[in-house]
Amino acid sequence: MDSKRVSELFEEYCSGSSIHGVRFFVGSERSVLVKIAWLAVFVLSLVGCGIMIQQAYNKWDRTPVIVTLSEVPTPVWDLTFPAVTICPEIKVSKERFNFTANFKTLFGDWYRDKNNSKFSTNVTDENIGKVKAIIHHCSGIYKNSKNFIFNLNHIHEPALVEFLKNVSLDRRNVLTLCGSTSDNKCTNYMQVSLTDEGVCYSFNMVSQNEMFRDDVLHGEYKHLERWDEDGKGMKGEDQVDTVRPTELLRVAGSGLDAAIGFNMVHFPLKIDTSCVRGRGYKVLLHESTTYPDLAKRHIRLPVSHSLTIAVKPNIMLTSPELTKYSPSKRQCYFEHERPLRYFRRYNQDNCELECLTNYTEKECGCVHFSMPHTNETRVCTLPEARCPSNARALLFIRKQKKNTTEDYLQLCDCLPSCASVRYDLQITQNANDEEKDFRSSLMSEEELQANLKLPVYSVLQIYFQDTHFIPAQRSELHGLVDFLANCGGLLGLFIGVSLLSIVELAYYIAVRPLSCRNQKF
Repeated sequence: MDSKRVSELFEEYCSGSSIHGVRFFVGSERSVLVKIAWLAVFVLSLVGCGIMIQQAYNKWDRTPVIVTLSEVPTPVWDLTFPAVTICPEIKVSKERFNFTANFKTLFGDWYRDKNNSKFSTNVTDENIGKVKAIIHHCSGIYKNSKNFIFNLNHIHEPALVEFLKNVSLDRRNVLTLCGSTSDNKCTNYMQVSLTDEGVCYSFNMVSQNEMFRDDVLHGEYKHLERWDEDGKGMKGEDQVDTVRPTELLRVAGSGLDAAIGFNMVHFPLKIDTSCVRGRGYKVLLHESTTYPDLAKRHIRLPVSHSLTIAVKPNIMLTSPELTKYSPSKRQCYFEHERPLRYFRRYNQDNCELECLTNYTEKECGCVHFSMPHTNETRVCTLPEARCPSNARALLFIRKQKKNTTEDYLQLCDCLPSCASVRYDLQITQNANDEEKDFRSSLMSEEELQANLKLPVYSVLQIYFQDTHFIPAQRSELHGLVDFLANCGGLLGLFIGVSLLSIVELAYYIAVRPLSCRNQKF
């Protein structure tokens, strides 16, 4: 097509176009100056429109998600009661193994013979190994590299987890009473769990098979065990119905009337306190599918105290329409998007615990006995016991100046779950020993010694504060339709363009020249 015909088509299009201002580009009755002025105005309008469309695109691309509160309150009885993990700070029963006596004997014998070439002691190698195993639970000073016990590394420790369970306090003597609103026996919801704090007791948590992937997890010992595998229950409970219910305990209501209660007891003369800092309990409330990590967060229940916890759920839901966005844009993972190696269900805490396990194995060549691992991974022995703690600090504590650019936790990519639950807690604590302290000031020494034989009780109560709560929800803020509407509005505002205007332009570029060529022939 020659230039004359192109010029005629351009003039025809401009004269009849629905785009504003284009008709002033042509016409013999208009001067060149007028045409140039209108062309400049059109170009400036087009540039301004393009800038605003770019801003609208950036807003759609970078912040497509908004978090809002639900319009309808949700009743608490639609929720599963949170899992409760209770860890005694006392790790050893003196009746099962006298750590203090064995350690003092070893300490005295070592410093007696430290200048001699040969060390002799009345403590057997078996008991030395048991002392070393218990030090895994002890405070940091016992794990100091200058501790004499590290000169006895040639003596092997017993099977660590099995031994620590054997010397721990009898769970039925510690947790003497558990009251729930369920028709099932309370202990049917209890399990013995293995955490970074050692042997603990978990209420209303999923079982080992539901928590971990059996084909990956090691088979040396269990991280979660049923409470009544031997058929015994708590004191005062009928010995019936030892089968664990398939469903988790749900919330029965709000207020103290619907509270779950735990009564813990220990006997001061039957416990070994030489290597621990406290005698109370560490408590953690968490999701039933989350494996407890008390080093990250916990509440402390001192001995001879009552602790009342009012729970307010903080639930985050995500609209299914956000599946079309990448996890980095919505800042969460749906369960099917992020399978974990050891855990069956994804949540942020499980992901971070798995990340910590992998990082600990990378840095130490072994893992803490409470961490999930494969059959090929070693559990750290006493000389290596400080390494997992150091690895945790390196992974989770953000330094202002890092010696390396690698951020292992960021590489783990542990975003929150798209359906997650957190619990806001209001805690009330009362001491139960005011009267006892007053009476102790009036007692003789013999009476005080007899008083130490009496049990010391601690009480934990947990209830939901309100009957209803309002969950939060992630939903789409700017979808494709919103972006197209913004573009259409801006194009219409600046240059009067609509969808038909674009079709009209395509017609004059692709179809009209062909029809003119056919007319010529």
